[in-house]
Amino acid sequence: MLDADPALSATALPKSYAGHRNAAAAARALLRQLPPRVAVLGFSLGGFVALELAAQAPERVAGLALVASNARADAPDNAPLRRATVDAAREAGLAHFVATTLWPQYVASYRRDDAALAATIGEMAARVGLEGFADQVEIAITRADSRPRLPKFSVPTLIVSGDEDALNPEDRQRELADGLPNSQWHVCARTGHFVPLEAPAQLGHAVRNWLARL
Repeated sequence: MLDADPALSATALPKSYAGHRNAAAAARALLRQLPPRVAVLGFSLGGFVALELAAQAPERVAGLALVASNARADAPDNAPLRRATVDAAREAGLAHFVATTLWPQYVASYRRDDAALAATIGEMAARVGLEGFADQVEIAITRADSRPRLPKFSVPTLIVSGDEDALNPEDRQRELADGLPNSQWHVCARTGHFVPLEAPAQLGHAVRNWLARL
């Protein structure tokens, strides 16, 4: 998305929370890196961290954007299943695991034969690595239920989702839209979970409009 929009790239400060295994610690690490006042955008797992960051330091957050994310805590019985995916990725190799197990859940149905997109996501997974994947799984398992605190986030908020997102479907997005008092919800047509790669132009347009509201 940012590569497709030089104006947004010029104002973005990409930050990493690599090495942290829960959203609260990741948010604290980001707050140490960020300017005093920021607009925060989180994609997928990054949305959990963005919500935590806004809860920890609301006075520093000028705006919040959540892309293909949700506000729910993970179901308790998901933990063993999630950790089993890490074991499976170690055994099969992360690239193979992503290509054979996760890929069908990642994109819209008509994109599943898109070799270039699959290769891009595979390269992203390789950069994260197995230990990074294990850390991300722990963040997903231990995240807080943010639904009770959504009404407290009064800053301009953007929600962007794909209409074919199998991981965070419409009901999760509607919870965000209904719970956040100053939110706008944009749904990308024919788009799965990887909104930044599947619908970069739509996402870029929505982000520009959001930034104009700040």
